[in-house]
Amino acid sequence: MAIFIGSLSLIYVLIFFIAVFISLKFEWSEENKDERGKSISSKSYGMVFPLMPLGWFLIELFDRYIGTLSYDAYKLAIWYLLTGLMILQVIILSVLKRQY
Repeated sequence: MAIFIGSLSLIYVLIFFIAVFISLKFEWSEENKDERGKSISSKSYGMVFPLMPLGWFLIELFDRYIGTLSYDAYKLAIWYLLTGLMILQVIILSVLKRQY
């Protein structure tokens, strides 16, 4: 079971690094410098990053009222929140690039 969880964690980290690469590639490209690219970028950020305070709020609610999180579990939850939002932002960015 530990090997299975370790391999899932490795796959998740690889997906995160691919998402970072795609995001940086788009941000540094010429495509992002025109109006279409800026519109796509701002829409993707506008959809995803308001979810960060909501996610943090849900983690805090869980910690206070449902079950106490240890320090390591809290760090892991915040890590998954931030990396998950980055992956979601790249997914939305890719969808918007194809739509426009």
